[in-house]
Amino acid sequence: MLRRPSDAATAACLSLLLEVSGNPKAGNVDREHNFEDLRYEQFLASSVGAYPAFLEVAEGKMGIGEGILMAVRESMKWHRAENVHFGAFLLLVPLVSAWRAGDKDGMANVAVENLKRTDYEDSLRVLDAFKLAKARVIGAEKMNLQSSGTEREIAESGVNIYGWMKLAPGENLIAKELTDGYPISLAGADFILSSDKDPNETIVSLYHSLLSRYPDPLIIAKKGFDYAKKIMEYSKNAAGSPDKIRALDERLLKDGANPGTIADLTASSIYLAIVEGWRV
Repeated sequence: MLRRPSDAATAACLSLLLEVSGNPKAGNVDREHNFEDLRYEQFLASSVGAYPAFLEVAEGKMGIGEGILMAVRESMKWHRAENVHFGAFLLLVPLVSAWRAGDKDGMANVAVENLKRTDYEDSLRVLDAFKLAKARVIGAEKMNLQSSGTEREIAESGVNIYGWMKLAPGENLIAKELTDGYPISLAGADFILSSDKDPNETIVSLYHSLLSRYPDPLIIAKKGFDYAKKIMEYSKNAAGSPDKIRALDERLLKDGANPGTIADLTASSIYLAIVEGWRV
């Protein structure tokens, strides 16, 4: 159980640190992988750099939208990359806002209720965070993050973060987590809590389990839905085989397809497991 706002903020940072340190994770940055534009050390810097934003949200000094924007801004003070943790911040900041709920299920429920209480200005702050991070996302029919008219649409409609996320396409796993009560993250936390493996193996196993079950939105945005479905099948076949995981890793790296959303969901799963007392 988290007893203080600083515990909630520390747990959020720790979940990000543990996720990126999981090794080997097919297709993503880890202790042995860097990309041309993203390094392991930049993920460490982003994870720690976001602490002030997590703390402000946990203390109730700022709302969810402002917290997400602050997390991006604060983290970018400490590294030279662009999008490192935008998706993870979308997932974690609402959970941090709900830390007083106590257990993981209560926290997920309160996080959604807090999202429902946001306003259009929170949505505008999320849009600002997206522009600052230069993240890649699946296009939406309405209020697309990448559309030049979205700021005006948000202001004119008065849509809050919850309502905005409800407009996202079904493949947007993060939006669905935020509106449906974090089902993937809660199941991921249960996976971690029931594991008898060491922390690294547990996290890596969860990551590849999620990769085998969900088409990653970042891969869809880059390579299309059919490619994402193929990666799910490859991941199922690779389960438990270090050689096959390495082969999948090499394929993803060669194709420039990184399952970034699966990594974000792994981080939120770790956070909820920590809430329930899981320790490394």
